[in-house]
Amino acid sequence: MSDVVSLFPVLTDELLGKIRFQKSEYEFYYSRDDNEWALHTEDVGMGDSKHIIKDEQGIWDPDNYNLCLKRRYSLRTYQCLFGESGIACNNAVIGMALIWTSQDSKQRGVIEIGEIKKSNLDLSFSMNYEFPPAQLRGTVDFSTVLYIKKEGTPGWDEDHLANKYGCILGEIDKYSITLDGKGSVFPIYEVNEPGQPLWYVKCDWDDPTYDLFSEAVQINLNVAHKNYKYLDKTKRTYDDQLLKEVIASALSIVILKLHDQEVYWDNTINGTGIQSGSVSEAVNYFVNTLEWDVSSPELISLSIRKFFDQRL
Repeated sequence: MSDVVSLFPVLTDELLGKIRFQKSEYEFYYSRDDNEWALHTEDVGMGDSKHIIKDEQGIWDPDNYNLCLKRRYSLRTYQCLFGESGIACNNAVIGMALIWTSQDSKQRGVIEIGEIKKSNLDLSFSMNYEFPPAQLRGTVDFSTVLYIKKEGTPGWDEDHLANKYGCILGEIDKYSITLDGKGSVFPIYEVNEPGQPLWYVKCDWDDPTYDLFSEAVQINLNVAHKNYKYLDKTKRTYDDQLLKEVIASALSIVILKLHDQEVYWDNTINGTGIQSGSVSEAVNYFVNTLEWDVSSPELISLSIRKFFDQRL
């Protein structure tokens, strides 16, 4: 639950236990060739709420394919949410919704899941939602909340309850995903530049502790190059190992460039004064969570390649 002090009763851990709330795991998939293809999640070691979305076939990426999610919910004894000792008036309607936030793509939205009335006998909800291609990038946060969907008429003992449409009554749970084990680690773009090399990396930041990684860093794959066919996932000639080598080399360049900027390096490694989604936050994650060795250029290259060979 949030630490923010509320002026009205909100969902507490005790109340959440009383309603016997149950939910399934999130299921992620995408559409290709008129079929649904499952995407897998991997815990990044930062608690049950943070995961990487991976496609074991290496085809899906958030720019060219949709992202769909499914989940089921049920409540068994929710009458305690209503009335003087609850969080809404007896004749109000409580809504359940999923709030999603994609900071890298600067978007957020609400997915309606269902509604709760005191007169309901049993409640089961199914959510199935589709994000179109290129809508999301980087990390996406999901928060399942209860809110006032329809105002009630307060009884004499209910004036202290929230009763305004849209008012958030509390968070049930939260979940965070990072899109695509490869594409999320590095923003990849296609360019058409005859006469230029197969790939190159751009590191365009002023303050890496503030500038967004998704905007300041990018790897460009040149579709005009004769060897692009080895990086094109739609072709039979596609070479997954080559793409790993390209990304590993590019990430080495990013880390080495930031390492040379001593004024920012210590803050980056220590996580001091760095903004969410920044270049420094990304490098801090590589070093402290993924445990890449940045003590020398040789070990940077070695640890990154080990990571890609073992995890992707």
